[in-house]
Amino acid sequence: MIEPPQWVRSWRVCADVMGTLLLASLALWHYLLGQYESILLPASLSCLMAVITVFDTRRASRVSNYLLLLCGCLALYDQTVLQASFDAFWISVPITLILLVLPFGPALVLALAVMPIWLMVVGQSSPSLDQIKFLLTFLAVTSLAGWEYLRQRDLNRATDPSDVDCDAINRATLHERLNGEFERAQHLDQRLAVVILHLPQLEIASEQYGSRTQLTQLDQLCQAVRLHCRDHDILGRESHDTFWLVLPNTTESGAMLVIKRLEQALSEVRLSDIGPLTLRSRLCALNAKEPWQHFEQRLARRSEALAVTPLPPGRS
Repeated sequence: MIEPPQWVRSWRVCADVMGTLLLASLALWHYLLGQYESILLPASLSCLMAVITVFDTRRASRVSNYLLLLCGCLALYDQTVLQASFDAFWISVPITLILLVLPFGPALVLALAVMPIWLMVVGQSSPSLDQIKFLLTFLAVTSLAGWEYLRQRDLNRATDPSDVDCDAINRATLHERLNGEFERAQHLDQRLAVVILHLPQLEIASEQYGSRTQLTQLDQLCQAVRLHCRDHDILGRESHDTFWLVLPNTTESGAMLVIKRLEQALSEVRLSDIGPLTLRSRLCALNAKEPWQHFEQRLARRSEALAVTPLPPGRS
């Protein structure tokens, strides 16, 4: 599961804390009113919300989403059925909660499955046709927001040149930009160098330690490129663990200096899970009068050769 941005996690934790305090306040309210038989459920749910808060502070998890949904449904059941405070407004709340907490696809399926059960629970009888029509209409209208969000996300992914995991550009944009720099170098009789960068620990770290370690490695690489390269240099992601750094109008000696600076910067990085960050690099300079297809194939062969080189002993 890909972890959300830090600001999303912060807001989620704040919402969990507020939910915990509200449920604890509800239990305290029942205690002050002398309604001791109503204290157990909100007090138990506040403890469950505290557990969810701890989960969300550590890492994103689908378990916390389903626990949060269970907590919300039990709280609604307490207020509508056990407290005999039924109102037509509460019929639609579980559907809204499901659509807010779960991903769109599972939320839609679960909402359709829960709808008749919830109507029977709150109505204490078989649901009427009008109630079913109302809930189906409400579900169709509220699901439009989730569908529009997915549509906009797919549209942004299709048009955004950036990679989904880091600040580098994606593979399609990389080849397009590289082709443009190749034609520019040929027409202006300039040099063109491409540095192949390989992170051999990326896949292993992702399998053993999760996506957070993987994203940390990618962020460290992009940050080093920003600090030690020019603004018009292009960093693109060729594959999962291989990047191409396009250096327009750069000689081989200049590209070697860039490689040295990047390796020195990343050698100082120490990650808590994998230790020192390993970077492999190889230079591929454009030859005079070299065709585009030959240059691209040469880059691909050198990238594959760099990726299959085994890690030295002691590195994970």
